Amino acid sequence: MSTRSPVAVILICGFTALLLAQAPPAPLQPGPEHKKLEYFLGTWKAEGEIKANGYVPAGKGVTTETYTLGPGGFYVERRAEGQIPNTFGIIAYDSYAKAYTSFYASSAGLVGTGIGSVNGNTWTWMVEDRFVGKAVKGRTTITMLSPTEYTNKYEMADGKGGYTTLVEGKGTKVAP
Repeated sequence: MSTRSPVAVILICGFTALLLAQAPPAPLQPGPEHKKLEYFLGTWKAEGEIKANGYVPAGKGVTTETYTLGPGGFYVERRAEGQIPNTFGIIAYDSYAKAYTSFYASSAGLVGTGIGSVNGNTWTWMVEDRFVGKAVKGRTTITMLSPTEYTNKYEMADGKGGYTTLVEGKGTKVAP
């Protein structure tokens, strides 16, 4: 046996003891940006007026939207059911991009993504919806009026640098 083997064993044991003695890193905690998502938690009655457009006729719709906090508190899940196609989505804060991000899909085949920001009591989402083989860019604006009420507007990009309003509505919290 060489004289290096006992030294190697002692070094390995020493490093192992050192590693075991160190406290494990604390788990990541949601930051203030993640906490802003908690505004939406609970069940909301969402009412909207749809303007006639090339995709759906004009009308009114009522949905029940339920927002739940994901494990760890880093994202919110959204489920919407009612007079529009059922929709499932995830909303999170991307700390790398320093922006909110969302993904959603509906029972009618609509799939979309969004990049959002919040300024005071207004959330602005630049979205891209993909439906029946077409991609449509738009903007969703949500204005928080109180802890239990918001207004919202969805506008579709018109291809000329402007937007056309397709949906306007409001949400009222019905359960925490």
